Parts: sequence; structure tokens; C-alpha cells
Amino acid sequence: MKQSVPIMAYHCKLYAVQRGLALCKASPGEAADKAKAYLIGELTDLEAMKAAMGDVDKDDLKVHVENFILSVFAQTDKDERTCETITKNNAICFKRSGDFIAILSLFGELDSDWTDRAKYCKYKAGTILRAIKAGEVPERGNPFAPDEEAKPVTGDNQEEMKQQPANP
Repeated sequence: MKQSVPIMAYHCKLYAVQRGLALCKASPGEAADKAKAYLIGELTDLEAMKAAMGDVDKDDLKVHVENFILSVFAQTDKDERTCETITKNNAICFKRSGDFIAILSLFGELDSDWTDRAKYCKYKAGTILRAIKAGEVPERGNPFAPDEEAKPVTGDNQEEMKQQPANP
């Protein structure tokens, strides 16, 4: 990701370092000190990554990150709705989408659309894994928005779907 999508790679690493430092602060001890030393070292890499991006406006960065996350989310949702068999990989993809959405907290509090998408991702990942574990067929799509199930996802309305929030 560092080579193909450097802006996302930077923000993923920044989010991880910030979370790691917060965990070190919350749980002091020898292991936390070692982790903190490692994370401090990662700050150097973050500075180099930021310099390589050039002088980019924070709003432009946010738009780029949102667009990337929205494309990952839309593809994950489409794959789950259209795949032949729902598998553990679909749950992993929803978890990944939810993790990407959490990165948006770097830009401030999430708006309600992103919060809804994050909840939907967690819900789908959990229900898929529970159904597979129970030997059942996981439910497809968003059970909280039956009206959107009537519209098949095609190339024509994929952009429209990307702009619609998930309504868990």
C-alpha cells in the first residue's frame, strides 16, 4: 500500500501509531515501554512518508482518504451481495472496511453516515462469522434497509450506492 496508495498508507500508519501510543499510556509497564520505543521509531518513517506526499491541504487528504474507504466499502458490500457463497473472507473484508472507516477519526469526529457504515461493517462481519460457525447460510445485504435490496448493484447505479449511507 505504501507504494500504490501512499496517502492511505500514511494515514493507516499514523492511526496505528497513535492508537499504540494511547495503549502504552493506558497500560504502563516494561512491555509498554518496549512498544513505545518501537512506535517512536515509526514516527521517523511517518515523517518521511509525509514529506514524500508533498504539500497537500488537509481537506484534500480527507477527501482522498474518504474516497478510498468508500470504494473499499462499496466493493466489499457488492461482493457479499453477488458472490456465489458467502465465506469467512467476506467477514474479513467487512472487518477491514470498518477498520479503514476508523481511520477517518484522524480528521475529527465521524459524521452519522460514516458511523452507520462502521456499525454495518461490524454487524456484517459478526453475523457472517456466527452463521458460518453455526453451519447456517449468512443473510445477504443489509437487513435494516429492505428497500435497497430491490435495486441490483450494476455499473449504472454503483456510484449512487457509494453515495448512499448504509442504514444498519
